[in-house]
Amino acid sequence: MKLANPGAGLPNIERLLIKNILVPAVRIIFTWDIALLYLKKEVSLIKKLVQNLPKELHQKQIIIDRTFAIEEDTRQFSVNMVLEHLTIAGGLVYKVIDTLSKEKEIQREIKIEAVKPKENKQNQLDEFLNFYENYFAYIKNHPKNQSKIKKKHPWFIEFNNYDWSIFMFMHTFIHRRQIEAIIKKLKESK
Repeated sequence: MKLANPGAGLPNIERLLIKNILVPAVRIIFTWDIALLYLKKEVSLIKKLVQNLPKELHQKQIIIDRTFAIEEDTRQFSVNMVLEHLTIAGGLVYKVIDTLSKEKEIQREIKIEAVKPKENKQNQLDEFLNFYENYFAYIKNHPKNQSKIKKKHPWFIEFNNYDWSIFMFMHTFIHRRQIEAIIKKLKESK
């Protein structure tokens, strides 16, 4: 089965739903602290899912059914590839939040292809958890201001620093569901 290339994007209806309904709704409901609380919950769920999966299956790539807000090429990831993607994308979002919080512009375009996994390495869970612990501490101690300067997400709209912090939760939530789908498929294939 030939999957679309990385960066091909989401189906238009999904992208528009997220852009015009989900993002505005979440902006109204969430605060910095609520986004952090829910992000911590997602990371905890991911940790439990991955720790309960036999280690020999962490790197096994398997094709899952299409999942909401998951790009087509991402359907063939392993659990460790999803963790690597969350770590790479999370690192980028961390830098974006930090830069926007200083009211500095980000000249470089953000590209989806740049945050795709490259290694599928063994101990990705440790790297993932270490990154998120650093991110949690950063956001907990971050002044809860909203930057005037914004940076556009490749698929959606321009986000300020606060919007990007909420996006971290949404992004992690989406990929936690992907990990669940991978684990389900791995169990079915036994």
